[in-house]
Amino acid sequence: MPKVARSTRRMRVRTDLHNQLKQNKMTANHWYDLVEDYMALWDIKEDLIKSIKKYGAMVVGRYGPKKNDAVSELPKINKRMTEILSVLNIESVVVEDDGDDI
Repeated sequence: MPKVARSTRRMRVRTDLHNQLKQNKMTANHWYDLVEDYMALWDIKEDLIKSIKKYGAMVVGRYGPKKNDAVSELPKINKRMTEILSVLNIESVVVEDDGDDI
């Protein structure tokens, strides 16, 4: 599977959320504002993952190795994102595999 640029993935996530709001007839502005909150958390999540990939679970601190704060912050961000999806009544879409491997 080819690597997709972060900006493209972000745009797809935002578009999917907007489409589901429209589908659920949730057209009030506060719902779209909540999507923007979700996307802000999405940006933070991506930065935390990048930090963990770059520096690992441990980083060099002033007095020696210490834990990378991104490791403990990532689950908190993911939890908040899940809570927003719940409030928005967003459901995951399962793509059926037709078994036709080319």
